[in-house]
Amino acid sequence: MSDKRGLISIIWLIFAIIFFLLGCYHLQASKNNISPYPIPSSEMQVGGIINQHVVKLNKLNTRQNQMAAYGYFGAAATACFSMYLVSPGIFKKFEKRKELIMAGSEKAKTQSTANVNVLYKYCGQRGIEIILRTLELKLPYISDVNDPYECSPIFNCPDDKTAIEEYYLFRLKLKGITPPADYRQKIKHDEMREKFIDGAKESLKSVNETSSLLSVSKTANNPVMWAHYTEQHKGAVIGIDFDNVFPDTNRPSKLVMHPIKPSKKRLKINVLSEFMLGELKKVPFTKSIDWKYEGEFRSVLPVEFMEGLRQIELARLGDYDGKDAWFLKLNPASIKEVVFGLDTGSDLKSKIRKLIERPDLQHIKLRQAEESETYTLNLR
Repeated sequence: MSDKRGLISIIWLIFAIIFFLLGCYHLQASKNNISPYPIPSSEMQVGGIINQHVVKLNKLNTRQNQMAAYGYFGAAATACFSMYLVSPGIFKKFEKRKELIMAGSEKAKTQSTANVNVLYKYCGQRGIEIILRTLELKLPYISDVNDPYECSPIFNCPDDKTAIEEYYLFRLKLKGITPPADYRQKIKHDEMREKFIDGAKESLKSVNETSSLLSVSKTANNPVMWAHYTEQHKGAVIGIDFDNVFPDTNRPSKLVMHPIKPSKKRLKINVLSEFMLGELKKVPFTKSIDWKYEGEFRSVLPVEFMEGLRQIELARLGDYDGKDAWFLKLNPASIKEVVFGLDTGSDLKSKIRKLIERPDLQHIKLRQAEESETYTLNLR
């Protein structure tokens, strides 16, 4: 029965739209008047008679089209009322949906204003204390990620001797090197294919060993992340606004963070392709779909970029456990919140509260992770 009433309501709605459009058409037609006849002095009498007739036609056209327009508008209103009678709750549903959409829009607007680009870094007990005390983020190299396998694409060199030769000669020309006499023989025996693949692997390895990686998450309530990265819920999570991350407000302060693309397959890169460099840039942002739960965002910072930051005192190269490591300086205002874990000790909580008594950190909001009926933690 409800399906039948719904169908009848739709039919009435269609009629209402048709009647409304016809009303608009006739309303516009009522304004389309015939222009008066230009009267030469030699034809004043004849022209005057014609113009009188034109005026009468215009009045008649206006009146008839206006009456038709009002009639169609009335019919459209009647169709809407009939639709309402058939389905009394339909307008209430529309209004309720509109209210929900508006409420969601306002909520999203409020959240986007409050947390423009806030992302979360899970920290151990020592790590969170160091960040708040030094206002620095230690950046690992790409080669130091938890699973190096994630940044290892499959390099492929098609068995196309002509393309291999063209690519080889092009590279030699760029370096100003004369091709050796036996290069065609090496191409024939696939030595060049293996050489290109090995060269691509070595280039990527060099980049991974010198480029730094900043990795954060879009959420602060993932229990698996808490277990893996905060010493089993004993550490804390720090929320940072990466639209305002650098301390010097006279310079561009935004650091672009890119979401990770989960994939079931490893990236395949053709070493002969002119787009190889573009494909290589995707490597740090592509991970196995098994890591999807992390909701990870990353930024890759090449060594040249870090050197530039060091020159303007926004980064430094220092010692970390006997190895050189880059440290990114933070704008105190970019630190928005700190979330305590389920098992964060009272000593660590006291240290954090003491650290944020500094004038430039007093804005930081402290939150507490709590158990819920699901495995997702509540934050208060």
